[in-house]
Amino acid sequence: MEKKRLTAVKTRIKAITTGKYVVREGFEPNYVLTAAGEQLSRVRVLATVVDKFVSETGKFASLTLDDGTETIRAKVFNAVSMFDSVAVGDIVDAIGRVREYQGEIYLMPEVVAKAETPNYELLRELELRQQERELQKKRALILEYQKQAADVDELKKHMFERFGIAHEEVEAVIQSEEVVEEKTADEKSKILELIANMDTGQGCDYTELTQASGLSEDVIDGIINELLSEGICFEPRPGKIKKL
Repeated sequence: MEKKRLTAVKTRIKAITTGKYVVREGFEPNYVLTAAGEQLSRVRVLATVVDKFVSETGKFASLTLDDGTETIRAKVFNAVSMFDSVAVGDIVDAIGRVREYQGEIYLMPEVVAKAETPNYELLRELELRQQERELQKKRALILEYQKQAADVDELKKHMFERFGIAHEEVEAVIQSEEVVEEKTADEKSKILELIANMDTGQGCDYTELTQASGLSEDVIDGIINELLSEGICFEPRPGKIKKL
């Protein structure tokens, strides 16, 4: 039986770099599991080239791509001629496989083509927004019916028979929920440690905590609210937080 080539999924770079890289056995392709519940193995990104590197040996080259959400490197080994017509500042449409090495998630490109018209960026943005809305609806549906299902197999069967949602999609959403919970727990532990270490006696300053954590204000606010509601921390005065 002939093996079909994976479809290149249009996505934002941040979805790739903030996901969890999953290694599979045999001939099954590795993929990134995103927070939204997508499995990204072969992807397509539209981004600006912000850096280009070619080794002196001519055996390796890389492009750093930035789409406004995050950056990622596209790496080629030996086939460096793929990047010959690309320069820093160009907007490119890149198709490639997601790979990981020593903690860095990167792209192994198959095609890197320059986007010649600005309308291409607008079209891609509209496509991504529509795609994200559909994914959010599908995710909400799966999580809602999960509460009623006896187990995962029953959930998969029900979602496919009633809504045509593939088993793999259901499994990916459930796995992504577990990843999000793990990440949240890690971030919470990190914040607690920072609060304890940065407390000068009068509590830890919120602004300094946000800067030291490297997390967004929304994430910090959510974690702090949890710590306060659980009674793990308290506010000795406005703008300060202290661990009990």
